Amino acid sequence: MAVPVRGGAGASAARQGQAERAAEIARQHRRALWVLPVVTVLAVVLGLSIGGPLGAVVGLVVFGIGLRRVYRRSSVSWSVGAAGERRTAKMLGGLPGGWVVLHDRAIPGSRANLDHLLIGPAGVLYADTKNWGSKKSQLRVQGGELWYGRYPQTKALQTVRWEADRASQALGVPVEALVVVHGAKVPGNCVMLEGVTVIPAKKLRRTVSNRSAAFGFDSVRVQQLAQQAERTFPPAA
Repeated sequence: MAVPVRGGAGASAARQGQAERAAEIARQHRRALWVLPVVTVLAVVLGLSIGGPLGAVVGLVVFGIGLRRVYRRSSVSWSVGAAGERRTAKMLGGLPGGWVVLHDRAIPGSRANLDHLLIGPAGVLYADTKNWGSKKSQLRVQGGELWYGRYPQTKALQTVRWEADRASQALGVPVEALVVVHGAKVPGNCVMLEGVTVIPAKKLRRTVSNRSAAFGFDSVRVQQLAQQAERTFPPAA
């Protein structure tokens, strides 16, 4: 039985990414008002000092470098996150067993959202997507903490556990918290810290499909919980 996919995965992150990018462009335009005239003068002076066709080429190169640096894109985190959530949603498509999946759901009374809430015969799972694809950063466990590059992820894991707890309180059933990692290699293919299980995205389908049926989660109960989750957690975007 195919999984009903409800809500747009990554929609709120994509919207935040668009807002972030628009703000960045506005800052770049303001900076260009004074940077580009300075770069233009520098390019002209260098071009004239060198002279001839070579001077013209040097002047154009200097201006091009200045223009590129002013409008270089740096704020991509939300867009990257949205792309990761869409990849996770695609992986959850076609799960057997009558699972219901809700994507990108707002948690009332907070600015947080649930990336992927799975309700099925094996219980309720909350999966948070992390798109950690930097080639310069590695995922590791050190001193009892999960690190991505130079940054500890304890607070991020605690936030995921908090989000799962909010879902648990609202639905009245236990909710297992997962972090699904795209890109970075998860040590040992599984890390359990702060009440959260961290797995590589490639293991997500197997992790869900291999779970044993939970007592009391027949098809009627699953649909009741899904409807309750639909009412409690509206689409974030």
